[in-house]
Amino acid sequence: MERKYKMIETNETGDEISIEYPDAFIIEKFTPLIERIKSNRPKLLEPLKKLKDEIGDENFEKYFNTLLDIKKFENQMMITTDRNINRSIITRQFMGNIHRCFDVDSVRIVVQ
Repeated sequence: MERKYKMIETNETGDEISIEYPDAFIIEKFTPLIERIKSNRPKLLEPLKKLKDEIGDENFEKYFNTLLDIKKFENQMMITTDRNINRSIITRQFMGNIHRCFDVDSVRIVVQ
């Protein structure tokens, strides 16, 4: 018989929800982007810190440290987020900062 585990989480509105899952299912807490960049793509760490300095801690934490991924190849960049609203805000408010800090000509933001 498969053993079930239960996890109590808080959703976006602050309500507690109970989630059951089998023991074969692994749940991993979200790691902030800057921590993943440090270990996986250290070349992007300096431009990311520059971006944080330009836009401020609050905006960085809200819109960039929550990103799923960023990739840079030569002068092109792809940003992956999980929310349409974040894509819209980044496009509207921070595109110039991204171009400047990462020294890219082309930025594509996708929602996954």
